[in-house]
Amino acid sequence: MQRRVTIEDIAKEAGVSRQTVTRAMNGMPRISEATRARVLEVSERLGYRPSRFAANLARSAKTTTVAFVVDSFRNPYYSELTADLLDAASARGWQMTISSHEGESETALIGRLAGEVDAVVGYFSADEAAMVTAARGAPLVTLGRTATAAGLHSVDLDFDTAFAGLVTALRAKGSQRFALLESQPLGTAYEPSSRRTAYEGAVDAASTGAVIVCEAPAQSVDAGELGFERLMERFPETDTVIAFSDLIAMGALRAAHRLGVDVPGRVRLVGVDGLSLGAVTSPALTSLAILGTDFTGQIVAVIERALAEDQGPYEHRLAVPSVLWRESA
Repeated sequence: MQRRVTIEDIAKEAGVSRQTVTRAMNGMPRISEATRARVLEVSERLGYRPSRFAANLARSAKTTTVAFVVDSFRNPYYSELTADLLDAASARGWQMTISSHEGESETALIGRLAGEVDAVVGYFSADEAAMVTAARGAPLVTLGRTATAAGLHSVDLDFDTAFAGLVTALRAKGSQRFALLESQPLGTAYEPSSRRTAYEGAVDAASTGAVIVCEAPAQSVDAGELGFERLMERFPETDTVIAFSDLIAMGALRAAHRLGVDVPGRVRLVGVDGLSLGAVTSPALTSLAILGTDFTGQIVAVIERALAEDQGPYEHRLAVPSVLWRESA
C-alpha cells in the first residue's frame, strides 16, 4: 500500500517549514505569493490529500492559533495565567489551545504542536537545541528562562530585582530575620531555584542559610505546612518567611494556625505568584505577584514578534514581579 503524502513531505520538497506549508494551504497571511505558489505546486505534484479532520479544522480556525503549554493543570498558577492569556488572545482575534506536558516529553509535545499551530509558548526545561529542532521552524517562546539558542524567543522573570525590592520594603516594616521555603519536586535531584538565588542575594548573611527545601508533588500546600514546622524548629528567631509559591505559603499559614504562631504579629508571611485565592485566606496572603503584572503583556508582545514575517532578531524580555500587599505581611 502506498504511503500517504504528509505535510512534512511537502515541506521537505519545497524547502520550507511545516508552518509555511500550513499557511500556504489555508490562505493565511505572512507568506509571499511566490512561496505559496511553490508549496501548492509541490503539494499537487506529490498528490497530497489533506485529512477530513484537518480540512474542517482549517476552515473553522481563526487566523492565528497559539499553543500554550503548562507544567501541570493541578497548579492554580497556570490556570490563572492561562485565563489572562486567553483574554489577551481573544482581544487580538487569536485562537489558543492549552496543553500540559505531564504525560509527554517536552520535545515530543513541541514537535506535535508545531505542525498544528502558528506559535508555541510555555514553560519548558528541555535542552534548547533539542527544542529548536523539535519546533522545525515554528515560532517558539519559552517562559521563565532567558533563551540563548538561535531559534528561541523568551520571557524571563527578574527575581533579583523583585526580591531586592521586597526585602527592602519588609525591612522598612520591621523585618530582621528572614527565611525561605524552597520547592523541590518529589523524587527529583535538588537544584537551587532562581528564586532561592535571588533571595540569597537580597537578605543578610544571617538569613542566607535559613532555607528549608520542601519536597512534595506540585508545590503542594502540604509541602508548605511541613516546611514551616521544620523552619520554626531550626530557625525559631525567624520573623519573616518567604515561600517559593503561594501554595507553599498557604501551607505555611495553615501550620502557623495549628502551632499558634501569629501571622503577621509574630511572623510575616509572603508567597510568590499573586493567586486570587490568596485574597480569601485568613489573613489574606501577601505575594510577590507574577499574575496581574506586565508579565502577560510581555508574553503577548513576544508572541506578536515571533509571528512576524521577519523572524530575526529573536526577542528576549524580562518582567519584574511586584508586591501585592495583603494582611499576612
